Amino acid sequence: MRKFVMSTALLFANVVAPAAAMENPDDAGGIRLGRILATPLVEFGTRYDSNIFQSDANPTGDVITTLTPRLTLQGDWRVFRLHLAAGGELGFFADSSSDDYQDLELSTAGSLDLGATSVEGGVQLKRAHDPRGSNDVPTSATEPVIYRDVSAQIGGRHITNGLHYESQFALRRLDFDDSTARNGSLIRNDDRDRLELRETLRILWPLDLGREAYGEVTFNQRQYDRTPDDGGRIRDSAGYQMLGGIRLDLTDLITADLAAGWMNQTYADPAFGNIGDYTLRGDFDWSVTRLTNIAFNAARTVRETTQTGASGILAFEAGAGISHELRRRLTVSLSADYSAETFQQTTRRDNTSRFGVGVRYELNRLARIEGGLAYDQRNSNSAGEDYERLQSHILLKLEM
Repeated sequence: MRKFVMSTALLFANVVAPAAAMENPDDAGGIRLGRILATPLVEFGTRYDSNIFQSDANPTGDVITTLTPRLTLQGDWRVFRLHLAAGGELGFFADSSSDDYQDLELSTAGSLDLGATSVEGGVQLKRAHDPRGSNDVPTSATEPVIYRDVSAQIGGRHITNGLHYESQFALRRLDFDDSTARNGSLIRNDDRDRLELRETLRILWPLDLGREAYGEVTFNQRQYDRTPDDGGRIRDSAGYQMLGGIRLDLTDLITADLAAGWMNQTYADPAFGNIGDYTLRGDFDWSVTRLTNIAFNAARTVRETTQTGASGILAFEAGAGISHELRRRLTVSLSADYSAETFQQTTRRDNTSRFGVGVRYELNRLARIEGGLAYDQRNSNSAGEDYERLQSHILLKLEM
């Protein structure tokens, strides 16, 4: 904890004081370059994590310093919009330097508005990491697992006869690097490499002002490079999800998207069988007053895993948060999250809870300070998978 306090003090001494001298309201809003608006952003942060490996026994704590730069470019023409972004996050551990990471991201997106018809698409390139302690990272690993995540999507929307039709096709390619075990041997992670395809069709019926019902069907295919994997299983699968729901937008104070339906995932390996169960999705946002906001979200989905013997994870996740502006520049927030994960074809069940409190202070229109505390706990019926963790963080965000 002493290291956390010292790091925080240095952060304030070297960064916050100069930022306070930058106050000039006329400088806010980005940099205009003709039709392009450029917005540079950088975050300097320090956080303390009491259990960086999410370990049940002998937890290891550390202080992590982060640097997060980002640049976005936005263009807006009569019928065309363009969005470009580049950024990353560098993480430096005070003691466990083998867990340092360098995440990078590039993305581009565009939309074409032709009146009753619109088309949009985008591409994202990421270099990211799975930290030690994650479900699919072996406990014997000595470093995070680096992976590349490339995704692209294209979709359209058409309005006719009072109905709205939406469609989207998306693909995602994941490529994981090998890592090193404590005994010096190689941990092969290429059995996680895969291609994911997704096709979605949605039909919306406007009911009255601020309300619309919809029906949605999504098909997916998940194709792994290595068949069988290291455990002798074929993890390729195909599935679908059918949803019926309603969207609400009431006087700009309450917005909601609520849907429920059925999902199914069929695996190529007969030993995995099929996953068929109900699905749901919910997002709710309520501006109680101009100063107070309440939000809630929930979802039930099937997620991928390479845990030995498990075909997939049937996951339910829910979260709630409230924020309140105490003063003109001071906002406080509370949050709570819960997840229940059932590892299919195994007996493992995980329940994870997380509670957090946060504070945000606007130094000026260019800079703000954020801080917070969070506690999370996982209870599992699988030996060695329980953990408790306390995290605290503080960061300075500078944005033109």
